[in-house]
Amino acid sequence: MANRVTDLRSVAAILFSFALPGCILDAKGAPEPPEDEAIDSISQAMSACGASSTFKFSTSGDITTAHIGGDDVAWFTQGAYTVRMTGPPRTFDAGEAVPRITTTTWIRTLDTPFDAAATSSQDLRAWLNAARAANCATGTPDILAIAFEYTEGTTKDAGYEFGADFHDYLGIDWDPPDADPRAANPAQLGKLDCSGYMRLVFGERTNFVHDGVRARIPLSLHETGGAIPRTSREQYRSGPGKILVPFRTEPPGAAPFHGEPTAEELAAIEIGDLVFFDTDCQYDVETPSCGTDWTTISHVGLYVGEDADGDRRFISSRIVADGPTIANTGGFSIFNATPGVPHAYPAWFRAARRF
Repeated sequence: MANRVTDLRSVAAILFSFALPGCILDAKGAPEPPEDEAIDSISQAMSACGASSTFKFSTSGDITTAHIGGDDVAWFTQGAYTVRMTGPPRTFDAGEAVPRITTTTWIRTLDTPFDAAATSSQDLRAWLNAARAANCATGTPDILAIAFEYTEGTTKDAGYEFGADFHDYLGIDWDPPDADPRAANPAQLGKLDCSGYMRLVFGERTNFVHDGVRARIPLSLHETGGAIPRTSREQYRSGPGKILVPFRTEPPGAAPFHGEPTAEELAAIEIGDLVFFDTDCQYDVETPSCGTDWTTISHVGLYVGEDADGDRRFISSRIVADGPTIANTGGFSIFNATPGVPHAYPAWFRAARRF
């Protein structure tokens, strides 16, 4: 068994010896998985980079799942752009003080929201085969890899400034579909606030090209429905896709929950989903004063996976960190409650959405 694991890893190392900006594929320093799990993970990754596959599809509720044999390999959500799929394993690294995130999940977007009734199995197979091939090709970053391209130490390293949108970071003017043209602010060149960062990753950048069409989500300045609006609170209320965890607060007279997500809420949130916070709310004080509706949302991040300690890390552009980070500067970038870990963001957690 051990020899088989070694052999598979050797083959995988040859197949996947490419690097994506902001991430590494070598899981050195991360815990070794059990041998059977290592075989399954590497075998599936090798399959994802092989010849075109003939998928079978099943739909339950608003989720359509693609299968190869007995393995689930991709998930489409009714009304959402993002598609979650399995692919080559990779490790995202935020520095020595932060546990690494090793994942086989890849996120790409359709060019229109998914509609199970209007999409043929043939078209779905063609898209998925092309997307899985892109996961194995250099120079074709997915949503997660794109997000990490703007972290500290990368060539696109972004700073933070409140009000800095994607076009300010790029230093280009932008003509919104629902407003007058917007000139870039020269003082905000190379900077992003939290919602501007999400707009850059999901809307300005292209994460996939299929049949000559660039996969990126439309952007708007205001809430238009179906496009990504400017602010984090608007992205929660009227962004594309579906709300996974509706905005909630601690009901009067209820047992204290300190804002932290429940097990049921955590189960609804997958890698690639957006998590929203009210950073002005403190439930852990004697007389908490917290907003009671979505207008109090003040921060948004992208869930990128469980770290080596089993905590759910998100990436976001933050003031104290001066830009995009999954590290612990200015608060641990996790949204699940963990004993012994400062729980600012779990206590601030308010909602989640899938674009």
